[in-house]
Amino acid sequence: MSGSGAPVLLFHGTTQAANAWDQVIQSAQEPRTWVVCEFPGSGESDMPTQPIELDNIVNDADALMKSLGFDTFHVGGYSLGAVAALRCAALHSREVLTVSSLCGWSRSDARMRATFDLWRRLIAIGPDVFMRYALVDGYTVAALELMEPMIEQVIPMAASMIQPGSDAHLDLDIRVDIEDSLTLISAPCLVMGAIEDRWVDVSHSRHIAATVPKSTLIELPAGHLVIGELAGEIAHHLVRHTA
Repeated sequence: MSGSGAPVLLFHGTTQAANAWDQVIQSAQEPRTWVVCEFPGSGESDMPTQPIELDNIVNDADALMKSLGFDTFHVGGYSLGAVAALRCAALHSREVLTVSSLCGWSRSDARMRATFDLWRRLIAIGPDVFMRYALVDGYTVAALELMEPMIEQVIPMAASMIQPGSDAHLDLDIRVDIEDSLTLISAPCLVMGAIEDRWVDVSHSRHIAATVPKSTLIELPAGHLVIGELAGEIAHHLVRHTA
């Protein structure tokens, strides 16, 4: 937990830990109390001993907020974390003031399932191999051109941040289906999708925005790794939504 002001619960994405949100939090221009909940096998959390269930993550996060003294809070997430945030808003409608989804989805399709399976296989070969692929496929050409002179230094550093529980995260990615939750969300919903996202097509964000009542859709000019590419813009929209 860090900062002050309105409490915002955040969920990170697959292979990540709490520090995935650091650039966004540091870019925020208004005070918020940021609480980042880590998935099993990420950061300081224990490794999972069985398949991860989304509802367990969401209910544990709600209990965490209550233990910190927050009876109501805003919730947001990135990628798999966006799925968790949406599910949290559906299950805990009395506690959730607003919900924000960044590159989220409600049901994994065939391409996504194949993609997540590929991730598992690449990580098993070597985190550096996976990260080489992830940077190429996750960023826009413009971002890669800026990164290109130092990409050989970036890859091992980024590979070292892939979390031990990533395989379990990917297993959950493949199983995602919260379609029935969307119409249960009553909190104002900010949906941010990335136009050049090759992993979670922007059509998924459009679907969420069209289905969840009281939704606002923002399409960002980035790939799936938008959380690193446009951290300042994400912070601006997130702070405005939770005002």
